[in-house]
Amino acid sequence: MDTPTQILEEYFSGLMTIVDQSTKSQADQILMAGAMMAVAKMLYHNNLTEQEYNNIVNHNVRDLINLIKPTIH
Repeated sequence: MDTPTQILEEYFSGLMTIVDQSTKSQADQILMAGAMMAVAKMLYHNNLTEQEYNNIVNHNVRDLINLIKPTIH
């Protein structure tokens, strides 16, 4: 039986394969990332309680800001 970590790794690898096969430029990859983020928000909203949804979205936004903050000049 696969662990949640193994399943997540498989999903990640599958998504990266889709990106590699369907994008031709950096702009395409940025657009794909935005689309994936939008899908994630929809799936969270459809499958979590309102409080769980708000918590995970707020946490993910903080992570994203911390990730890109060093690149902002």
